[in-house]
Amino acid sequence: MNYENTDLYFLKRDALRVFGDEEGKQIYDRASKLYTELAVTTDYQGSRTYEIQLKRLVYPVIAYYKTLLAFGFRLDAALGLVRSETEKAAKESGQKLADQMRPVFPYRAFRGNVKNFIEYKFPARGWKSAGLHARGSKITFRIEQCMYDSITKKFGCPELCLVFCEYEKLAFKGLSPQIVFECGGTLANGHDYCDFCFRKGTRKDRAEAHKRAE
Repeated sequence: MNYENTDLYFLKRDALRVFGDEEGKQIYDRASKLYTELAVTTDYQGSRTYEIQLKRLVYPVIAYYKTLLAFGFRLDAALGLVRSETEKAAKESGQKLADQMRPVFPYRAFRGNVKNFIEYKFPARGWKSAGLHARGSKITFRIEQCMYDSITKKFGCPELCLVFCEYEKLAFKGLSPQIVFECGGTLANGHDYCDFCFRKGTRKDRAEAHKRAE
């Protein structure tokens, strides 16, 4: 297995560009090997969504990070390199969401299907959500068990959880300006749960989005 079918499909190209052909290939090959080991030794317990989440994003990121540390990179440098790749992946994910929102995907349709959205995005295998309130212009719920939190702790790299949090925030920007994602406290920041909110976009949100697009 390699990275070609993951959200970090561009990693080999980037590794060769950043580290040079020889070291870049060594880093990529070692990361691919570790990624394969993680992917084939996991019991996904019949959850296809959970399997996809791990194989497409989580394991590729962990494998790359662990490989950089093994090659002698300092923790902050390795985190910076990993964050650069995940930000790129998040922007692509956000663009896919944006394409799905066009020409117009009303907030009320999202609110009406939010249970399906939660089941898809945060499946019971790996996640635990609670306290869903979908009324008026806001949808709020809690994430009491987070796959990113538990998996990064399992593999001894809890510092990566914040990287995945940043990925989600950036990817969810693809819903705007129709729908705006906001997050209060998170497990990664020491809170008891992640406090999620999806609210209906305002005129101000639409104006700011239009300004950014100019």
